[in-house]
Amino acid sequence: MKTLKKRHFFLLLSLYVTQFLGLSFFTEAFIAILRKTGMSLENLGIVYMLGFFWVLRFVWAPFIDRVNFQKIGHYRFWLILSQIIMVSSLIFASFYEVTTHISMILLCAVIFSFFSATQDIALDALVYKTLTKEQRPFGNAIKVSGGLIGTVLGGGVALIIYSYFQWQTTVLILASFTSIAIIQLLLFKEPTWEKKAKQKRFVFKEFYSFWQGKNRKIWLVFILLFPCAVATPHGLISPILVDLGWKLKDIGLVVHIIGYSIGIVASFGASWLINRFGKKRVLIFCAIGQIIGLFFLILLLHGYSSITHVILTIGTIFIFYTPSTTVISTLMMDEIDSNNPASQYAIQHSMFMLSGLIFASMSIFFSGKFGYENIVLAICLIAFVPLILSFKIDSFLSKEEKIETNNLNTIG
Repeated sequence: MKTLKKRHFFLLLSLYVTQFLGLSFFTEAFIAILRKTGMSLENLGIVYMLGFFWVLRFVWAPFIDRVNFQKIGHYRFWLILSQIIMVSSLIFASFYEVTTHISMILLCAVIFSFFSATQDIALDALVYKTLTKEQRPFGNAIKVSGGLIGTVLGGGVALIIYSYFQWQTTVLILASFTSIAIIQLLLFKEPTWEKKAKQKRFVFKEFYSFWQGKNRKIWLVFILLFPCAVATPHGLISPILVDLGWKLKDIGLVVHIIGYSIGIVASFGASWLINRFGKKRVLIFCAIGQIIGLFFLILLLHGYSSITHVILTIGTIFIFYTPSTTVISTLMMDEIDSNNPASQYAIQHSMFMLSGLIFASMSIFFSGKFGYENIVLAICLIAFVPLILSFKIDSFLSKEEKIETNNLNTIG
C-alpha cells in the first residue's frame, strides 16, 4: 500500500484535531464547568445539542460539492474559510464571563459547531479524493485518532488549564491551536480532478432514495444503534464524577487525558487490525468490548470510583471504540460515488452523529429523572442489537466489499 506523505498526514491530522478541539471543549469541559456552578442535568443535556449541526450537514454538503473556487482549490477554500471562522468564534467567546454571559458564549459555540461541521464535510471529501481505496482505513484511523486527540485537548487539558487560569486564557489557547491548521492549508496545494460532464444535483429526495432497499435499511439501523455504548458513558462520565465529589482538574486528567489517550493509541493500530482480521471480526469484537465497558460504568456507580477503575472504564470503552469507528467510516466511504463524495458520506455519517448526539444528551436528561444506573442498564440492552447485526455485516456491504471480507476471513 502506498504510504501518505508526511505533510499530507500532518495536515489531515491537524484538521481532524481542530474540528473537535473547540467542540469537545463546549460539549465536555464546558458542561463540567456548568455542572460545578449548579446547573441541572436536564439543562446540561441541551448543551449537547450543539452537535445537531453535524447531524444536518448533509443539507449543505451538496452546496460544498458544487461550489468550486478552482484558483484556491475546491475543498481547500471551504477548509480555510471554516477554519478562520472557527478561530474567530473562539476569540469572541473568550471575552465573555462564563458565569454571567452563558447565552453569548453559547452563540459563539453554535457558530463554531456549524463551521466545524462544514469543515468536516470538505475534509471528508478531500480524503475521499486524495486517498486510494487501500489507504482509506488509514485515513479514517487518522480521522478517529484526530477526533480523540481533539477531545483530550479540548475536553481534558483545557479543563485543567481552566482550573488554574480561568476562562479567557483557556479559550484563547484553544483559538491559537486551531489557527495552526490555517498555516498548513495555505502551504497545501489541492490536486485538480477532471470535471464530470454533468454533476448529479443532490436534493432531499436523494437522502431518502439513498436508504432504499433492505440492506441499506439494515445498515441504517446498525449505524443508528452502534454508537449507544460509547455516547452514553461519554455523556455521563463527567456529571457522575462531579456528583461523586471529583475536582474538575482530576476529571480532566483522568477521563479526558489518560482515558482517551488509550483510545488514541488503539486508533493507530486500527488499520492493522482491519487488514489482519477483517471488518466483520473487528466489529463483533468491539461491540462485545463496549458492552463490557458499560458494566464497568455501573460498578462506578456502586462505589468503585478509584482512579484505577475510572481509567479502566474509559479505557475499555475507547480501546474498542476506535477500531469499530474506523471500520464504519471506511464502509461509509466505500458506499459513495465520486460525483458527490461530500454529500453521500454526509448523509451516512450524519445519521451516525445523530445517534451519538441523542444517546449522549438523552442519557443525561433522563438520568436526572430515573437515575444513572437505570439509564446505563437500558443502554446495555440496546447495545446487544448492533452486536447481533455485526454478525450479518456482510449484508450491508457492496458486492466488492463482501468479496474482500470473505477473502480476509478465508485467509484468517
